[in-house]
Amino acid sequence: MKNSVWREVRFSLYLAAVLNGLIIQVVPFQYKCNFTDEKCFACGLRTAVDLFLHGRFLAAYQSNRLIVVLALAAAIMAVDVLLYLYRQGQGKRHGPV
Repeated sequence: MKNSVWREVRFSLYLAAVLNGLIIQVVPFQYKCNFTDEKCFACGLRTAVDLFLHGRFLAAYQSNRLIVVLALAAAIMAVDVLLYLYRQGQGKRHGPV
């Protein structure tokens, strides 16, 4: 029971992170750094994601180094979900007769 609650919370956080990323990537929000010369830690991150998805990894890294953290987080989330799905498939295959 305890493990299933932790899994539900984890998967809910994954879904929220992915939806947030999609909204930020698609909707053309205007940020303070668009109007001023001030730079924030996320400047160029939208461009970095686009470049990363097009396979231009070095250009993505040069656009914003935070892309490494995002790529690692996405990989960890994908592996976690795929392992869960794999284990669910194995359990159904070897279930009670």
